[in-house]
Amino acid sequence: MPVVTRILVPVDLSEEALALVQYALHYAQAFNAPLELIHVWEPPQYVAPDLLVAAPGWDSQSLEKVAVDTAHKRLVALAEQVRQPPFSLQYRVVVGEAASAILRAAEEGKHDLIILGTHGRRGLPRLLMGSVAQKVVARAHCPVLTVHLYEHTK
Repeated sequence: MPVVTRILVPVDLSEEALALVQYALHYAQAFNAPLELIHVWEPPQYVAPDLLVAAPGWDSQSLEKVAVDTAHKRLVALAEQVRQPPFSLQYRVVVGEAASAILRAAEEGKHDLIILGTHGRRGLPRLLMGSVAQKVVARAHCPVLTVHLYEHTK
């Protein structure tokens, strides 16, 4: 059985992302492997990513820049919640189609394991949104551990 030396954890920045990262930390500690968090911002299909966003008192910025900056801030906050020295934790935001970007990151980063959350959508939401997890599992060069993330109901 191959040894796990690098773990990739794609996160969607939902409330459940913290639980996924904490789960992944157990594997990272067991294998003494660094963990990389990645968030993929997927440009809306019918809106140009270079569309300018402006508000009073702001300089105009592209939709992509605003979205990536916001995602990066949320990803930093998530990483700070779980950071445990001397444990290695990296994170980044990339732009693209989610499954393809995750697969590219895993190959380029020479990751041995992908730990991926799934919301278990069914029916029309799955048909419309597709399943990123399903695409990653089908095409990944390394093992993929899927973790079902339950939505919190209040």
